[in-house]
Amino acid sequence: MSQQTARSSATQIARDRSVAYPWEGRRDPAVDLVRGVAIVCMIIAHVRVWAPVDSTLVTVALVVVNNVASPLFAAVMGISAGIVLTRGSQRLVGATFVARNLLRGLILIGIGLLLQQLGTFVAIVLMSLGATLVVASPLALLPVPALAVTTVVTFAVGPWVNAAARAGLDPARVYSTAWVDQVLQWFVLSTHYRVVSLLPFVLAGVLLARHRLTVRTALISIGVGVLAGVAVVVLRLLGHGLGVSEIVSGGVPDALLDVALTGTALGVIVLVARWSVMRPVVTALAPVRASGAMALTCYVLHVGLIALAQRVGDPRAPYEHWLAYGGGILLITVLACWVWWQAIGKGPIERVMGLVTDRIG
Repeated sequence: MSQQTARSSATQIARDRSVAYPWEGRRDPAVDLVRGVAIVCMIIAHVRVWAPVDSTLVTVALVVVNNVASPLFAAVMGISAGIVLTRGSQRLVGATFVARNLLRGLILIGIGLLLQQLGTFVAIVLMSLGATLVVASPLALLPVPALAVTTVVTFAVGPWVNAAARAGLDPARVYSTAWVDQVLQWFVLSTHYRVVSLLPFVLAGVLLARHRLTVRTALISIGVGVLAGVAVVVLRLLGHGLGVSEIVSGGVPDALLDVALTGTALGVIVLVARWSVMRPVVTALAPVRASGAMALTCYVLHVGLIALAQRVGDPRAPYEHWLAYGGGILLITVLACWVWWQAIGKGPIERVMGLVTDRIG
């Protein structure tokens, strides 16, 4: 490297570090709000099983909530990884970053397997999210241009990989409890969540964080979401996707719908959080932000409450009184997390995970 190139690189690094990241020395309300909205959508997507669906408007609303929950959560998981890579204090890089996320991913898988033993109707996402975190961590270290290309490529090949796996493997493996088949389900075979489908959203989240999650990046996110939405409409006019053909989870129409909803939702939430005029709204959404700040605890709590509702009393009661049960679980979960956050701070599961993973490096 020439002296001139070295000086240029040093100048660029200094310039980058001189621009403060919004999470420097504090929690970023935008990140907590995005994560909080994702977890609230996930809870609604689960408890809506008890609710009757008797109108087109309700059906559309549930499709939106259901489709935005897991990819939005994956995106904010990538943002969190990007924060760790960019913050000035306690910044992690290289092997330490990968090792911590490897352990975090394994812990998520372990918690997910334990929740699965509760036998609820909830399709547990934690195993696929944990495996995605393991795969995404070394990719998150790529230079920004290479990371951007990798994000696009993983999105483009994802539907093809999903289709090839389902065509080439025995369909019985989709529901098999054998260990090797469960791992295949986490990666490609599940009818709900797959590493192949979640990976581009995690990588996109890392990109957004490395670009400081500014108003500009929020507008770009909305722009990508709108373009994906246009593609969804075009596919529908051509006879594919919403309302005109079967939507296969992980297929092209489904993937584009996820991008449309997630990109738009993420961008709008960040704009709201960054816009000073909307500060009272952000303040009013403190319970949602608290749920986002302790999302893993929030997730475990609501699955536990669903398991309790299924086991106590008449099993028909949640369906007959779906608003009380579903709304009650949502309110109890969010308010409990808010009270805990106000009184104690970091969630109990997040605290334990930190004690374990922070010992690395």
